[in-house]
Amino acid sequence: MMKKTRSLTALLFTLFPAISFAKNVTPDEFWQIEKAQQPLIIDVRTPEEFSKGHLANAINIPFDQITTIENYLTDKSKPILLYCRSGRRAELAENTLYTLGYKETFNGMSYQLLQKAKPKDEKLMSMNQNRLT
Repeated sequence: MMKKTRSLTALLFTLFPAISFAKNVTPDEFWQIEKAQQPLIIDVRTPEEFSKGHLANAINIPFDQITTIENYLTDKSKPILLYCRSGRRAELAENTLYTLGYKETFNGMSYQLLQKAKPKDEKLMSMNQNRLT
């Protein structure tokens, strides 16, 4: 009986490996976290997408390279805000971060929606920063 239980458990993990640990947040919640907690903001889009526009203070780590996070952040308790174009790549990155021990991760989903919801003073900073890069 115990052998059947283990086999069934192994089968379930094989069939359903994409369990999501994502904490999706609304654009307003994203900006509240950004203001209150001084998180690391990561844009998980491609370098090409990042170069066309990104949030102020965001760093670019493409989702398929997110394991390099340890080069930037060793404190696994520090909040991390992620975003991409639609939220899917940020969710994949967030799941990877969770398995690496980063538990305070939040998926802000869409760059465009975050831009629209950004507080006015943040919009000015972002516009100026994007002109400089």
